[in-house]
Amino acid sequence: MQPLVEGLNSRGHVIHAPTLPGHGAVVEALENVGWVDWISAGRQWPADVIVGQSMGASLALAIAAHSGCVAVVAINPPAPDPDAVDGLEWRQSRGHDWVDGPPLAHGEIGYERLPITALLAMTNGILATDLSAVTCPVLLVSSALDEVVDPAGADVVAALVNGPVGRLTLANSGHVATLGPDLDELLTAVVGFIAAHVTN
Repeated sequence: MQPLVEGLNSRGHVIHAPTLPGHGAVVEALENVGWVDWISAGRQWPADVIVGQSMGASLALAIAAHSGCVAVVAINPPAPDPDAVDGLEWRQSRGHDWVDGPPLAHGEIGYERLPITALLAMTNGILATDLSAVTCPVLLVSSALDEVVDPAGADVVAALVNGPVGRLTLANSGHVATLGPDLDELLTAVVGFIAAHVTN
């Protein structure tokens, strides 16, 4: 998220970018944390606009469903998917504790493997989120080259939220759009979205 943080900060926005529990260190740290821990970290600083990417986008939407934020930017959020939960539980029931990490595009950073416990916490948390309770404006960003989250899942999210939805597709970006070649386009869209929905 750092390139987006720096870009917004340079344009005069006050940014809080918490490192979620279990993230940013060794992958084993993800084994003992879950959705409640991640939501709590995201709520540390009340914000007018909540911006998240991937699981962070789902967390942003979950926080928006239960708080009075003004707007949300959700970059490549996974859609609620009961089949994903079933698949992970099936693998776990057969003694698997880890799965291979997602494929990464050029310049992206990620773990080579992920604990099933953390993935189950994420998929169950996404599934439990009442997206219909999101009534604020949402900028929904999809990466056309995303190999982790199906870009069509953004249509599912858009149909479930009750606030007005703006859409942006980044033609040249993979899953981690903030490290992709369309960063300037993303930043311009986020700045414009904030300006349209936040009054000073």
